[in-house]
Amino acid sequence: MTQLREHPGRTLGALLAVAFVLFMGSGVPAWKDATHGVDLVLGDICWFGFMLTALVFLIAGAYTLARAASRTRRVS
Repeated sequence: MTQLREHPGRTLGALLAVAFVLFMGSGVPAWKDATHGVDLVLGDICWFGFMLTALVFLIAGAYTLARAASRTRRVS
């Protein structure tokens, strides 16, 4: 939480980069079309990791915007 407060741009950028890598990994044809085995597990890890990272990105972005809005109201 401290990292998000002190460096919101860097933190959100890192979350976005991780989400992008996981999304691209989930689209690898060998993993995307797998029906069993290690390829299926890797594809599922990438897809659900992407979904989780995207959710965390949205929550962290909303938190950052709310914090900035409350800081602006407090100043004026």
